[in-house]
Amino acid sequence: MTGAQPPAADGRAAADSEVAYPRFEPAALKRSLFWATPTANAIRVFIRALTRIESTGDQQLGHGPVILAPFHASKIDPLVIAMAVWRRGVLPHFLAKSSIFKGFVGRALVTMGQIPVLRASTKAGDSLIHAKNALAAGQAVVIYPQGTLTKDPELWPQVAKTGVARLAVETGIPVIPVGHWGLEDVMPVHSSRIRPRPFGTVRVRFGDPIVPPAPDAHGTASAQLARRFSDRVTAGIAAEVAHLRGVELPERFRTAIREWDAEHPSTTHDEEAR
Repeated sequence: MTGAQPPAADGRAAADSEVAYPRFEPAALKRSLFWATPTANAIRVFIRALTRIESTGDQQLGHGPVILAPFHASKIDPLVIAMAVWRRGVLPHFLAKSSIFKGFVGRALVTMGQIPVLRASTKAGDSLIHAKNALAAGQAVVIYPQGTLTKDPELWPQVAKTGVARLAVETGIPVIPVGHWGLEDVMPVHSSRIRPRPFGTVRVRFGDPIVPPAPDAHGTASAQLARRFSDRVTAGIAAEVAHLRGVELPERFRTAIREWDAEHPSTTHDEEAR
């Protein structure tokens, strides 16, 4: 795992992209925590006016670098995931679309260690370089594998992109699938309308870590390996969502788990998903 910084990774706007990236040296992380604390307090007040958060499995956070792969089914679920992680004393570093990294908000996000993703760009892969730097510094990186809100009519995760798989394989860092349920009553998927449920509860469940397979001779993941591991992570997310919903995991996800775990028996200890 490398800690090397690519060009323009020192927090200044890249000359050809106008996007700044965070740093993860101790002094920079100290600044991130300084600014994240009042921000988290404000988010906590906002979320508490909408609902309550109940987390399980979060005791595994705060013990070293980790990749978190959450379900994405509401425009405000990043705030819920951030609060669930923050309550364990861990600052989450989200990979997010670069369009929100503009002006004051963008500068604040970078200062707090959030990582922009230049979608549909030759520099889209730069975000993974910075994610590797965060992991090298012992941080928690949050990537939504789908890259967008689910469009599944039954609210299951859709086919993931391969970024989270490539990051995990190339660093050797396990992936924790994260499910949540309850936000569909507060802000339904693809809706911008908020319906406060201050006495309701959003439940967040952090699953067992999924250990990535070894990389190839070049230290990377082949397209086929990245695709299959992405499918395994997606199935892991679905398993957490199914548990929270109290329903049976759809067969397509059960098959993905069985097939992957049969070939890689040491990658997870999550028997419940099977």
